[in-house]
Amino acid sequence: MRLSNTIAAVVIILTTSIIATSTAFAAEVNIHADGTMRRCTATTSTWPDKILKGMSGEEAQKEIKNVDPSLETHVLPEDAIVTEDYREDRVRIFVDTQGKVVNQPQKG
Repeated sequence: MRLSNTIAAVVIILTTSIIATSTAFAAEVNIHADGTMRRCTATTSTWPDKILKGMSGEEAQKEIKNVDPSLETHVLPEDAIVTEDYREDRVRIFVDTQGKVVNQPQKG
């Protein structure tokens, strides 16, 4: 019985570690429409590889429009109710009550 409890504990620890690592990885990687993944950093020069999280919604909107002026951009409260349709020509920028971007904006 002790061995099975030890194995169960190890499985829980490993699972928790994998989930935490996956979540951190997802926050730093942008998956592009062509299926490629690129790491986002604060020093990358342009969106979508540049981290916009933490800047104002308007600044993020300008960054995105500088890269692709044809994109339809929307600055929305983080708790806004939105449609679930996917559109390559749209970027939603979700902001907190102070107007700061809460998640890395992506097409869709």
